[in-house]
Amino acid sequence: MLTFFQYPYSHWCVKVQKIMDYKGIKYNTATVGYHDKRELIKATGQDYVPALVNGKEVITYAQIPDYLEIMTPDPTIYPNNTKALSKAIEDWAHYRLEEVVWRYAVPDFPKTFKDDLERWIFVEIQELKRGPLELVEQKRPSLKADMNAHLQIIEDMLNDHDYLLDTRPSLADFAVYGAVNPLPYSGNKFPEEFVKLRAWFKSIQEM
Repeated sequence: MLTFFQYPYSHWCVKVQKIMDYKGIKYNTATVGYHDKRELIKATGQDYVPALVNGKEVITYAQIPDYLEIMTPDPTIYPNNTKALSKAIEDWAHYRLEEVVWRYAVPDFPKTFKDDLERWIFVEIQELKRGPLELVEQKRPSLKADMNAHLQIIEDMLNDHDYLLDTRPSLADFAVYGAVNPLPYSGNKFPEEFVKLRAWFKSIQEM
């Protein structure tokens, strides 16, 4: 059985989890501490999540989707020859969409940590990158407008079918799901006007 090393709020990790759930792949979950990666490093020889361990084989984040596709090809994450487009959307989700959502939601993230030390380290690291979270909070109206412009792209992609590229979910769906997940994870809601997006998110969430 696979061992899945993850942060529960990481968009990369959420994507992988949903792919495995969709494919019916059984796995054990090992949650990595935000401030302590010793178990991860010991098991995988590196410090990035997500990471999969299958016996003596270590599969790191960039290789995981295709590894799972080869391991369990049905159901596929590339229906109707959508692999190239799925990967293009995956890149947009990871390197643009996630940041737009994350910077809006990040002031609410400290309350998601049960461990005081992890919460403190999280705030320290985020404030080194973004400045005081109180100032980020003050910018939220403009951050929300930017986020909503990107959420509208998803809404528009859902005009013709229930999933982003096909009548079945693809890698694009799982990557975009992971990228927008920080919003509900931090206790926020999708704006009411995004009716299709909210229905799509729920369908992936319940998968």
